[in-house]
Amino acid sequence: MYLSGLTHRDRLFDIACRWLADRADPLDGRTLTEIFVFEHAITAPSVRALVTDLAQIVRPGPLLLRRVTTKDAVRDAIVAAAAELTPRVRELVERYRAQPEEFFPRTPVHMSLVTNGGSQLVGMVRRKRIRRIADKVSRRVADQLAGEIDRSARGFAERRARLAGVPLERMVSTRVEMDEDFMAAERQVADRIRLGTLTLDPRQQEVDDLIGVKLIVEPDLIPRLEEALDRRRGTWIFRRKVHEGPYGGIHYLVDLELPPAQVVVDGLRTVDWSFAAGRGVPVADLERDLREYLASGNRTFRLELILTSLGDLIESEFGNSIHEVRILEQRGRASYFGRIAINASWIIEYMLHLAISPSVTVGELPIKIWGRYLRDTLSHAIACLGNGESGEWVVPGEPDEVSLSPAGSGATPRTGTRTS
Repeated sequence: MYLSGLTHRDRLFDIACRWLADRADPLDGRTLTEIFVFEHAITAPSVRALVTDLAQIVRPGPLLLRRVTTKDAVRDAIVAAAAELTPRVRELVERYRAQPEEFFPRTPVHMSLVTNGGSQLVGMVRRKRIRRIADKVSRRVADQLAGEIDRSARGFAERRARLAGVPLERMVSTRVEMDEDFMAAERQVADRIRLGTLTLDPRQQEVDDLIGVKLIVEPDLIPRLEEALDRRRGTWIFRRKVHEGPYGGIHYLVDLELPPAQVVVDGLRTVDWSFAAGRGVPVADLERDLREYLASGNRTFRLELILTSLGDLIESEFGNSIHEVRILEQRGRASYFGRIAINASWIIEYMLHLAISPSVTVGELPIKIWGRYLRDTLSHAIACLGNGESGEWVVPGEPDEVSLSPAGSGATPRTGTRTS
């Protein structure tokens, strides 16, 4: 889990690798909590400054950054901005209004819309949610480990072929034998991770779009925006990619340098850290540790910038390539769906939930990369981070102790504390 949108991405990657090997440290919970308390506060001013500079080229004048929590609000804002309706836009808008349940309604998001204070939509800023991060990380892990598992499975098949006295290419294996080879290969690769002989490559685990900025731009303005990016201090375009297909746009990976530490600290003096009071770290400790946190992290972080026209934006949200459909397709294209990929996703998800929970204590990890679990195991472990017990049960459970007396004995059942 190498999240380039964080200044402490190296520390987080180290923790993730140790957790995949079941080597959690008692102090990891405190570190994770601080990372996900501090990072947004530290990077948000630089993101807002970039958005302001670029958005002023798109639409000069006062602009408003308005937070939204559902994708419905995003789509409604896009529809409101579509003043000039081409036949295609009219078709898509009418379909959305007639069949809103076809467009993944009530999907939660962590986004802000850039507007002129009215119906003109200039862009949007979003940060990935926990489940989306875990999904992306599991696909990265799967891509790296698929080859390792295939090679290991081939080794088991070759040993069977030698025992049978036939070349591997001439050996006919049953489905049961192939499944056994695959499961043995999974166990072997998992053991290598646990023992530290197989490590993850941060370059293959990199997630560059933790922070995303999208601006609605007509093609003739793109050269001006690129020139502004080239001239802008502390800003570097790491990669530029033209997206072509059902919708168009230009995707950039942009590295931003933080201002000097004192400037960052001064800018955060008015931050109300009370939002983190329920995360197990005293607010006074956060204020005390901020300067050291800044000094020990990277000076840059990365975000994804997309420049697209309103027509292409509408096509991407309502047309043949709806964003949520693309997410489902990406999950379906994973090269490996086995237990290691699933367990890696769940370990990362548990880690991220710990970072925002009232708990900073790390005991035994509930998921091991070599184990077999139901989703219920993870759900219960996450629930226990909150108040010590899952609240998922439909009805209250039995009392802790019940004395079962024969009918008609007249004995009074002895009961203990109820659980839920």
